[in-house]
Amino acid sequence: MEIDDPVLAAGQVVEENFPGCRVAILSDGVLTARRTPTSDLDIVVVLDGPPAPYRETMRSHGWVVELFVHSRESLVEFYQLDARNRRCSLARMCCGHVILDRSGEAADIQTEAHSIIDAGPKPLSSAELEQRRYFLSDLLDDLRGAIDPTETIFIASHLLEMAGTLLLMSEQRWTGTGKWLSRQLEEAGSGFAARFGDAFRTLSTESDKAPLVSIVESILESVGGPLTEGFSVGRHAPT
Repeated sequence: MEIDDPVLAAGQVVEENFPGCRVAILSDGVLTARRTPTSDLDIVVVLDGPPAPYRETMRSHGWVVELFVHSRESLVEFYQLDARNRRCSLARMCCGHVILDRSGEAADIQTEAHSIIDAGPKPLSSAELEQRRYFLSDLLDDLRGAIDPTETIFIASHLLEMAGTLLLMSEQRWTGTGKWLSRQLEEAGSGFAARFGDAFRTLSTESDKAPLVSIVESILESVGGPLTEGFSVGRHAPT
């Protein structure tokens, strides 16, 4: 039976598949104005232990359902895995709508998740910053010199992601990919998400690289400027 209401649908999924779970939380993206016709239900389910942790996708009650099944211990482990990539995907999901709280742990789980998000990722090391400046500078040169229209679009797509990610990392903010990169940039309040979108549309419709080049140049300047000559990695001094 199809259920239009995402909260009711998520509750049914949990009751039918995890009758003994401790906590279940529905990621709240589907409860906001960002919901689309293809939105799915992302549900974090907390069990006592095995078979957690695992991830599974199913279709139920008219929805595609993404299940992120964990124990309390594996939640911490996966928070740390996310953080190594300067992302907080699981923590964000755990801050969503509580579907079920048999063990009374939901508040503690959400407090922990909020604390992780608020703390932000670790800062870039000097070596990491140099590498990212170098590769972004190199790709920007590729865009400047690109002649083939198809290659230009592919380069620009990669450049947009690299530049947006570097901007967020340089400000010690969480990153993301796809729509989440856009949302993280929007949360940063810098206006870069809209500027990137406008610049990419200009490139796609008018073959004008200048707006995108200008944005990337400004990001590079904010982190120390372009880096090409003189960059070296992995070279060891002779003994």
